[in-house]
Amino acid sequence: MRPPLWLQWVLSIVIAAAVIVGLVRFVRSSTANQITTESPAGEVQANREAEALVAEDQAPHSVRLQGHGATLAAINRAIRADMTTMISQGTLDGPLQHSSCATSGPPGKGGQRFSCTVSAAGVSYPFVGIVDARAGTLVYCKRDPPPVPSQNVPLSPRCTA
Repeated sequence: MRPPLWLQWVLSIVIAAAVIVGLVRFVRSSTANQITTESPAGEVQANREAEALVAEDQAPHSVRLQGHGATLAAINRAIRADMTTMISQGTLDGPLQHSSCATSGPPGKGGQRFSCTVSAAGVSYPFVGIVDARAGTLVYCKRDPPPVPSQNVPLSPRCTA
């Protein structure tokens, strides 16, 4: 004895829906964790472009110091002003939250080395630089993480010498 025609239709639709759901789950589970990559040449080009962007972001900034006053305060003001500009231009998310600077090690041939950390929107941004008190100049660079963990985009010697 055959089931009624309406029941045959319902069973066919339920079985088809179950097959489709199973197929979608299979495809999703077998491809969700795979990283799609470009061709090797495309990856090399993308890495070059990322390295160029990091190098541009790490470019040295020079500031003329006014007087012989508190050097760390002047460094802090200069870097905060730079970060405020980046936030207002939309380059970084704001608001600016905290900043601190300290000397780092003995003076080098270019002057006293320093490092700073500035926090904005919950992200910490490290800066390094050199103060040449005799010339009355401050040179600093923002330190970005490398675009690929195995690469290192070196800072300008003007910020580290």
